[in-house]
Amino acid sequence: MSEQTTPSLQAPIKGSWEELLLRAQQMISQQNDDAIPLLERIIDRLAAVPPAQRQAGQQRLEQILHVATTDLIFYLTYRDRFDEAMAAIDRIAPAVAEERRVHWQRHHAAIRLQSGAVDEGLADLRSLAAAGDIDDWGDFFLTALRFDRLDTAAEALDQAEHTLNRMVQAGLGDEEAKAQRAQIAYLRARYALATDNVAESLAWTEHAMASDRFFANNPAFFYTHLVENGHYAEALGLTRRDQANPIRAGFWSGLAMQRMGRSAEAERQWRQLLRAPLPEDERIDIFEYILAHYYLGDREGRGLALALDTIREQDDAAYGLFFLAGLGWALRGDMTAAHANLRLALMRSKATAIGRHLPRQWWPFCTDLVQPSPLHALATYFGVAPEAQP
Repeated sequence: MSEQTTPSLQAPIKGSWEELLLRAQQMISQQNDDAIPLLERIIDRLAAVPPAQRQAGQQRLEQILHVATTDLIFYLTYRDRFDEAMAAIDRIAPAVAEERRVHWQRHHAAIRLQSGAVDEGLADLRSLAAAGDIDDWGDFFLTALRFDRLDTAAEALDQAEHTLNRMVQAGLGDEEAKAQRAQIAYLRARYALATDNVAESLAWTEHAMASDRFFANNPAFFYTHLVENGHYAEALGLTRRDQANPIRAGFWSGLAMQRMGRSAEAERQWRQLLRAPLPEDERIDIFEYILAHYYLGDREGRGLALALDTIREQDDAAYGLFFLAGLGWALRGDMTAAHANLRLALMRSKATAIGRHLPRQWWPFCTDLVQPSPLHALATYFGVAPEAQP
């Protein structure tokens, strides 16, 4: 559950900071709450060490303090001990650098949101955005959208516009202003889609893609949401323009076709995607690559094997990989392994305050691929009713 590995874990000296931290992490792996007072003792003692001393020796003590803090906050959040997790952030804030302090303030808001105090969590994010920049208003907007607070999302859009206008008046360069306007256009496209104004959403999409090369090269920021909301023809128009991300575009094209009833075309799209040689030195869109295997049945288990191999290769694999592993096992009918991996995915989502459930937009992958009887047992991970369909 740790955000990073413990410094110098090879044969730590008994009683050293490294040994104490390793002991606490072993307790966490066993869900032993005795880890909590041990981590609190490490944090309180290291926070009292002068910053210059913590920075010495390649920041050894600073790294241990950061890992111990992260482990404590993540574990408390996973255990639904939200007040204690937020109190731990408040306690550590004075001892960390300004940049990390802002990071923990955002995380404090995320924990509050996960606890169910949505109004208070959004208020915290609003305060951070007011002291920040357009990116912060964007984060506030997307969080409001995730919780279906459309009025709050509209407020965030207005504030982002006001912030940009002030920046322009203060001398922001033309190119940077253009990029920032593209960012706001992206947010407006998301808002229009959320309010069922598809034509307006597409207009803002075109504006963002014409204004900034980033969005022009990454139309997936738009077409994935179109597919998730059932606007398949509009999504296909954008996937065809995604030349920079062939795996992602190929998978979502196939998914749109499949949900339009064009199953044969969808299968051809996915097979074409999987036949193409993978680049050796470039990142691939592994989520979509594995899902393409699954939608074709994954009879040889190549998609599942890739998910499991990637988890083994990574020290701290993303929770989405455990979801893919769980889905792959469910596809093969091994529900014991499916539940084991989905529990790990949910544990990581909860601990990091991403959410108490796995993302709702992943549920349709399950309803598409898993037979009804085992499917019902998976609904709890997504916070949906067992009979819920996409």
